[in-house]
Amino acid sequence: MKLKQVYLTAAEPEALAGFYEALGLEIRFADRGKWIQFVGEKVALCIASPVESVSTPSLNAVLVLEVDNLETSLERARVHGAEVLGEIRDMGTHGRVAHFRDPQHNTIQLFQVAAG
Repeated sequence: MKLKQVYLTAAEPEALAGFYEALGLEIRFADRGKWIQFVGEKVALCIASPVESVSTPSLNAVLVLEVDNLETSLERARVHGAEVLGEIRDMGTHGRVAHFRDPQHNTIQLFQVAAG
């Protein structure tokens, strides 16, 4: 068994896809209004309309995105409509994390690996 993809359910999939494009993700495939899949290394992030999904919008698991610069990425998310949640958390030799809610209220974690 292998993990193939993770998807968020969105009432407005194209709007949410635009938010993630603005953060720097690239669309691989889109069936506009139903399903948008982003390019990923081993696991794809997708956004599904309620018709395509088996989940309820904004009641998904937390999505974790690895970033090179936590502050820059968090600010980019905020500028594009995210609600920043709390402060940046330093986890020492593991790295640092920050959380936000995207424009459709999904909780997202940004993770930056500790400099090594």
